[in-house]
Amino acid sequence: MLLAFLLLFLVGTIIAVIFSINALINTLRFGLPYVSTPHWAVDWLTGNLNLKSSDLVYELGCGDARVLAALARKYPATKFIGIEIQWWPYLLAKWRTREQRNVQLARGDIFQCDLFPATVVYGFFITGFMPKLAAKLSANLRPGTGVYSYGFRLPSWTTSEEIANPKKPSGSRILAYRR
Repeated sequence: MLLAFLLLFLVGTIIAVIFSINALINTLRFGLPYVSTPHWAVDWLTGNLNLKSSDLVYELGCGDARVLAALARKYPATKFIGIEIQWWPYLLAKWRTREQRNVQLARGDIFQCDLFPATVVYGFFITGFMPKLAAKLSANLRPGTGVYSYGFRLPSWTTSEEIANPKKPSGSRILAYRR
């Protein structure tokens, strides 16, 4: 019994080390760490987007698809597309959305994707990434597209709304834009 426990512990430790090394390499390679959207922001998005069946929602850097899965459950007639470049969050996203027929996932670079069909775009990135993202969105989104960014501003874009965490108003916000 002790040997089985030690073997299981060793395997778990090896897997954790592999995932940690991979996360570090991907952070250095892509300039973006994998960080999940906080629960309060997921709750706000699911409660306030008021999506229609004609909407097409893109989550850029969807990670493990917590946002997509929550929105897809609330809005089953709406179509959702998640794009993730890192393999292990992508696999988690595939697992999380495996029974949600209104979610499509793609493993790839958001800068290689056509975003023109989107009516709503969501992403959680970091400050250094935002200028390149702002340029991509300006060039590829049609007028009227709703854009939501958790925590970081799109340079040269004007927010239409800033949503604070109700339990910590001085913390990070969801920044809403209209293309």
